[in-house]
Amino acid sequence: MSLSFQFSKKPLLLASLLSMATLLSACQTSPFAREPVPEPRYVPTIVLGEAQTLTIMPNRVACASALPMQCLLAKSSKDGSVFQIPYDWIDDFKPSLGTEYVISVRPQIDEGKQSLTGHWTLQNILSQRMVGTL
Repeated sequence: MSLSFQFSKKPLLLASLLSMATLLSACQTSPFAREPVPEPRYVPTIVLGEAQTLTIMPNRVACASALPMQCLLAKSSKDGSVFQIPYDWIDDFKPSLGTEYVISVRPQIDEGKQSLTGHWTLQNILSQRMVGTL
């Protein structure tokens, strides 16, 4: 009886050793496995475009955007188009409510993508006048 008991222990012991070796090798990293490499972070190079003259209207409006924010209404002297600029997207310009401004600004351009960022840099305040609000 003891002989048959010894023979049945060997396959069980062998199976246990093989499964332990398999489990331990699964935890090891392969020398051929590559570490994940993150993509390089895009850092834009901002340049200033040609100076433009804008008339900033005296009142703010709600921006047409997903986030609730106030926008300035700007009128281009180039083509007369009216567009919105988020309130704080003209660097160095702090407009007062009820005052109309004529300003010289330069658009900020992402040089790598060759596209406008939506931000502006103030060059000069050409004129300003108080406008009565209705």
